[in-house]
Amino acid sequence: MTWFVRLLVALAGVGIAVGGAGVALGHLFLKEFTRPGVAVEPGTPQWGNWTFPDGVPEPPKEVQRAVEFQSADGVLLRGVFWAQKHPAPTVIISHGFHLPSQHFRSVAALEYAHGANLLLFDYRGHGQSALTPTTCGNAEINDLVAAVDVAASQAETLRGQVYIHGFSMGAAVALLLPSHAAVAGIIADSSYARLDEMIHMLILHVLVQRTSHWSGPAQVVRPLLPALARLMVLGGRLLFQVRYRYPLVARPDRAISGNRVKHTERPSKMLLPPILLIHAEHDPFISLRHAHRLVTAARAAGRTIDEYYTPCAIHCGSYGQNPRRYMALLQQFMDLDHVTTSGSTL
Repeated sequence: MTWFVRLLVALAGVGIAVGGAGVALGHLFLKEFTRPGVAVEPGTPQWGNWTFPDGVPEPPKEVQRAVEFQSADGVLLRGVFWAQKHPAPTVIISHGFHLPSQHFRSVAALEYAHGANLLLFDYRGHGQSALTPTTCGNAEINDLVAAVDVAASQAETLRGQVYIHGFSMGAAVALLLPSHAAVAGIIADSSYARLDEMIHMLILHVLVQRTSHWSGPAQVVRPLLPALARLMVLGGRLLFQVRYRYPLVARPDRAISGNRVKHTERPSKMLLPPILLIHAEHDPFISLRHAHRLVTAARAAGRTIDEYYTPCAIHCGSYGQNPRRYMALLQQFMDLDHVTTSGSTL
């Protein structure tokens, strides 16, 4: 056997080993990433010191009604609609990854107090909805489309006045949403621009934490952690594509430009609802550069987008940084000034 053949055999062996490791790591990643029924609890490191509105009463039970509907692929979704006593805009709370809608009831209560109807629902794999594997993006688009249809069909919803208030994953899904005649605007708090970059950063963060106590010869592994994290993401993407027949990695930075817009008779400027983009400048999970890329993509497509950045180091921490300013921006964006409220003031 010549040296060249031996080299080819050696390279093939390395390739097989790397490929096998990629598949194994990808399987481990997918098992954890898509596992349904997981919920982050307050006080844990994953919670990240989120601050929610405090002391805001929910509307009376007689104006709350349960809703149950199906996503386009048949996944059963559940939620609740809070109705005003008069026609008003409706806000859909689009919750975060492993943070079901139950955590956002105080957010909904505050926005209800300022005159909007509210729809809280759980994405697949979360809360009260079907325990179907989650994807943190692509699979959930159909869930949000169905939720918009439900919100728009309620008697209390003003025609064409559905707003989506998304957080983290929920913000990204809102930006991925195909055009819908009922959607008047999107509030995207702490969205990622592309999912694979965020996943790589999170995996690397976990690997660094779990190997921080290693010493001696084991330390030689630590410089390899970035490559190991990328291998896990790549293996997971390939396995997910084979298993579910659609890509795992969601790209709001592409969707935001309007290339998902369907042909309708409505003027093109009405197909792309305005966006209020909110982001903490020192977000430890989704860096500010994701927001900047979203803004660049939106403006390149001629889309209306407003930015609100806060000097904060908490993921989705902009409300806690300045609650009054946050709510004032939302009220202005949704034009709730003319809506009769339940007596609360900013």
